[in-house]
Amino acid sequence: MIGKLTSLVLHHRVVVLACLLIFMFAGINVYTHLPVEAYPDVTNVSVQIITLYPGHAAEEVERLVTIPIENVMNGIPKRVSMRSISVFGLSQITLVFEDDAVNATIRNLANQLLGQVTLPAGAQASLSPDGTPIGEVYRYTLRASPGFPEVEVRALEDWVVEKKFRSVPGVVDVNPFGGLIKQYQVLVDPAKLKSYNLSLQQVFAALANGNNNAGGSYVEHGSELYVVRGLGLVRDIADIEAISVDTRKGTPIRIRDIGQVVIGHAVRLGRVGRTESQSGKITKDEDDVAEGIVIMRRGENPLDVCLGVEKMADTINQRYLPPGVRLVMYYDRTALVHRTLHTVRHNMVEGILLVLLVLTLFLGLGNYRSALIVALAVPVSLLGAFMLLDLRGVPANLISMGAIDFGIIVDSSVVVIENLLRLLEKRRGQTRSLLAVTVEAVQQMGRPILFSKVILLTAFIPLFTLQRVEGRLFKPMALTLTFALITGTIFAITIAPVLASYAVRAGIPEHESWIVRWLIRLYQPALDFALRSRKLVLAVAVGLLVAGGVTFYLLDSEFLPKLDEGDLWVRTFLPQSISPSEAAKIVQNVRKRLCSFPEVNYAVNQLGRPDDGTDINGFDVCEYCVGLKPREQWTTAHTREALCDAMARNLKEIPGIESQFSQYIEDNVNEAVSGVKSELAIKLYGDDPIKLQTLANQIVAVIKGVRGAKDVSTDLLLGQPQIQITINREMIARYGLAVQDVQNIIATAMGGQAATQVIEGERTFDLVVKMAPRSVADVESIRNIPVFGSNGERVTLGELAAVETRPGLARIVREENERRTSIKLSVRGRDLSAVVADAERNVEAQVHLPAGYRLEWTGSFENAQRAEKRLAVILPLTLLAIFFLLYVTFNSAKFATLILLNIPYSAAGGFMALPLAGLNLSVAALVGFVALFGIATQNSVILVARIIELRNENRGLMEAIVEGAASRVRPMVMTALMAMLGLLPMALSTGVGAETARPFAVVIIGGLVTGTVMTLFILPLFYPLFEPKQPSEA
Repeated sequence: MIGKLTSLVLHHRVVVLACLLIFMFAGINVYTHLPVEAYPDVTNVSVQIITLYPGHAAEEVERLVTIPIENVMNGIPKRVSMRSISVFGLSQITLVFEDDAVNATIRNLANQLLGQVTLPAGAQASLSPDGTPIGEVYRYTLRASPGFPEVEVRALEDWVVEKKFRSVPGVVDVNPFGGLIKQYQVLVDPAKLKSYNLSLQQVFAALANGNNNAGGSYVEHGSELYVVRGLGLVRDIADIEAISVDTRKGTPIRIRDIGQVVIGHAVRLGRVGRTESQSGKITKDEDDVAEGIVIMRRGENPLDVCLGVEKMADTINQRYLPPGVRLVMYYDRTALVHRTLHTVRHNMVEGILLVLLVLTLFLGLGNYRSALIVALAVPVSLLGAFMLLDLRGVPANLISMGAIDFGIIVDSSVVVIENLLRLLEKRRGQTRSLLAVTVEAVQQMGRPILFSKVILLTAFIPLFTLQRVEGRLFKPMALTLTFALITGTIFAITIAPVLASYAVRAGIPEHESWIVRWLIRLYQPALDFALRSRKLVLAVAVGLLVAGGVTFYLLDSEFLPKLDEGDLWVRTFLPQSISPSEAAKIVQNVRKRLCSFPEVNYAVNQLGRPDDGTDINGFDVCEYCVGLKPREQWTTAHTREALCDAMARNLKEIPGIESQFSQYIEDNVNEAVSGVKSELAIKLYGDDPIKLQTLANQIVAVIKGVRGAKDVSTDLLLGQPQIQITINREMIARYGLAVQDVQNIIATAMGGQAATQVIEGERTFDLVVKMAPRSVADVESIRNIPVFGSNGERVTLGELAAVETRPGLARIVREENERRTSIKLSVRGRDLSAVVADAERNVEAQVHLPAGYRLEWTGSFENAQRAEKRLAVILPLTLLAIFFLLYVTFNSAKFATLILLNIPYSAAGGFMALPLAGLNLSVAALVGFVALFGIATQNSVILVARIIELRNENRGLMEAIVEGAASRVRPMVMTALMAMLGLLPMALSTGVGAETARPFAVVIIGGLVTGTVMTLFILPLFYPLFEPKQPSEA
C-alpha cells in the first residue's frame, strides 16, 4: 500500500508540489491568526454569582442571600463543587463544573435558576463577566494633576474610559477599583429635623418626588404638532436645595432648611495607590488613584485583544480625557506573551540549526540537498500542527510549542532519505530508474516508520487522559506533538520522495561522510568487545538500572515548575478591625518599602475590594502588583525566591503585618482552582466559627515550624466589631411601627440611601439622603436618631431598640454547603511533597479535631497527586498497548519484550538527568517520560527489524547481529542525536517561560542517552536470548 502511494505521488510530482505550496500558504495564514497564550487557561468551566447587599453584615448576607442561592444552585447539572464567601455587603458564590460542560449553556442555566431565588429588598444578584482568571490582561490608573477633583477622576473612569475599552473586540468587561464614586448628598441635621418636627422618611419622599420629567403626548397647533414635555429634573445643587419637604402656614420648608447639599462620594470599599521608583529611589508616589482592569472574553486571542486595548488607550489619552488627566498603563499581558514567545522561538531556531548540523554531518556536505529536504519537514509539520489546532479551537501556548522536538518530527524523513541514498549507492551502475529506486526505498522503510509512529502516538495516550488542571496544561501539548508527528510522517512518505527525486538527479556523491565512517570504525570494535565481555556489559546494564532507581527514590517532587511571569503579586494581612484610614497609612509604607529594592520599578496596591463585588477583601487585606526589572539587572538577589525572602524580612519590621508572595497569573489560577489564594492550603470544615478560628490558629502555629513552609496564614473569620441595633418589638408596636420601618431609618441615617438620581448629560449619579456624619459618629448619637410613630409621635431610636457594640464575623466561607476556613502557605527552598508530609504528620500529632470537624489539603499538591494516580493506572495500560503493537509487528512476544527492555534503561537516564539539571520530579517531567517511552522504542524497532531481515536471508546469528547493528548505526545515532539536540536549547534555556518545559526536555535527553546505549550495546547482547526458534518476517 505504501509503495503504491509513493508510486502515485512520484508520477504526479508537479501536482504534489503545487499542493505542498497551497498547504504551506494556508498554514502560514492560520499561524498568523492562531491565538497564542503565555500560559494555558487551566481553570475549570465556572460561573460566579455576585450579589451586592449594601450595608449588611456577613451574618445577614449568609442567611438571606448566600444560603438561598446555594439551595437553588445545588441541582444545576454537571456541577463539581460550589463555594461561597459572605462579607459585609457582598455575597460571592462560585460554581465549578465538569470539563465537558459548555460554558454558554451553564451560564444560561445559572441565570434561569438565579431568577427563581427570592432575595431581600436591596439585594442585587448577577453573574460575573464571561472571562477567566487569566483574562485580566491590562491594568492602568488615571493620573490627575494636583487640584483636579477626585470624584471627577473616578467619574471619567466610569463614564468615559470604561465605555471606550468595552468597545474593543474581545473585551468583556472593565473592573474599576479605587477612587471616589461621585454622589449628590443631602446631609440632614437631626436638630433641624427636630425643630421642624420632620422625619427622614419625609425628606426621602420629597427628594424622590421632586426629580422627574413627564410626557404629555402632543397637541396640534395650526398645521404643526407640538410634543408636550413636563421638565422637573434637578440639574444642580441649587435645584436640590429648593425642593420642598413640607409647608407650614403657607411657608415651604425646603431641603436647605433642614440640611446641607454637597457633592460627596459613596461609602468607600477599596483604595488604590501607586508608587514608582528607579534604583531604589522613589520618583512618584500617588496615594489615592482610580484603577481599571480590562477583562478579556473567554477564548479570545490575548495578543489581538491587548493590541486593540493599547490603541484605544492612546485614543483615550488623545481625544477623550480633559487636560490634567492621563491614562497610565502599568500591566500589559503582551509583555509576558512576547517574552515567552521570544524564549520559545529562540529555542526553536537553535534546535532547528542543531538538527540541520546533524543532518549535514551524517549525510555529508555533498548531500546538503538531502539535508534540506529533511529540514523542510520541520516547517511543514509545524504548519500542519497549527492548522489542526485551529480546527480544534485549541490555542498555542508556551508549553505546547516549547515541547516540540524537531528531531522526532524529522526522523521519518531521515530514515527514508538515508535508505534511499544507501540503495542508490548499492545499485550504482544498475539500469533501474531513480523513481523505481525511490519507491523501493520508501517501501522498505514504510512499515517500520508507520509502526514506530503508531507506537509513539500510543505512548501519548496517557496525556489525553489527564483531567482538570494537569489535563488543560498538557493536552494542548499532546495535540501539538500528535499533529506534528502525523504531518511529519505524511511528509516522509509523500513529499520527501518527490523532492528527493529532483534533488539527487544530478548524480550521487560518495554516500558515507567522514563522521559516519569514523562512527562505524568506532562502533564495530566496541560492539565486538561488548559481545565478548558479556559479564561486564551485564554489570553495567544492572548498574544503570540501580542508579536510576536510587535517583528516583532520592528525587524531590513538585507539581510543576513555576512560570516566571516577571512580576510579583504580594498580599499583606492587617488586623481585622483596622480602619480604612489607618490601613491606608500602613499600605503606603509597604509600597515605599517594596520600591526601596533596586529590582522594583513600581508597586500598585489594591486595599479592600472593588465596588462591583468581583473581589471580597476587606480593609485588612491589601494586594500589590510589583513590577520588576529584568533578572540580569538584579543586585539584592539572583532568584525570585531569595528576593521574596528579602522583601518578607523587610516587611516584618512593620508591627502587626503578615505577608504572602506569589505571581499575578499564578495567584488568580490558584484561587480559581482551589478557592484559596495560595499555592498550598488546608481547608478546615466545621459549623462553629469560633472553633474554626481556634483550630486554624493552632494549625498555623504548627506549620510555621515546618522547614520550607513560608507565608503561613489563615482566614480571619472573627474580630469585626459591630454596632448591633436590636429592635424591641413591644416598643415599636406601641408606636404603630413595623420592623422594616425602623430598619429603613437605620439604613438611611447611617449608610445613606439613594432617593433618586441626578443626570449630567450621559452620566448618572445617586442623590443620597443620610444624617450628617458628625450626628451619627458614636453609639450615643445613634441612639438619639429621631423616629416618628404612625400618629406623628416623636421618639428616639434608643427608645425602640438596644444599641450596643459587639464582636461579629468578618467573613463566612462555605464549600459544598458547609462552613470552612483555610490555612494558606507557600513553599520555598524545599521539596513540596516533603513539606506536605512533615506538615501532615505534625498537624495530626499536635492538633486534635473535635467531632464534626475535618480537614483536607488542596492546591498544587492535590493536583500532583491526582495526576500521579491517574498516570499510575494509565501508563501500565499504555505499555501493554505498545507491547501488543510490537507483538503484531513482529508476531513474537519475545521480540516485543526485548524492545520494551529499552524503557527501563531510558527511564533510568531520565531520572539521573533531573538532579544534574537541578530539577525536581514534576508532572512536566512525568509527561516527558511518557513521550520518552514512545521515542525509546523506535530505534529498537529499526534494529530488531534489520536483524530479523538478515536472519531471514539465512545469515548466521552473530553475523546478522553485527551486520544489522553496523548497517543501522547511522540512522539510530542520527535520529537519537537529532531528538536530543532538538530539545537541548530548551533544556539549557534560562529565558522567561522556559521553566515549565525544561523538565520535559531534560528527561527526554537523559533518557535517550541511556536508551541509545542500550540499543547499540545491550540489545545485541540480549537478542540471542529472545530470538524464537522460527524467526518471523518483520
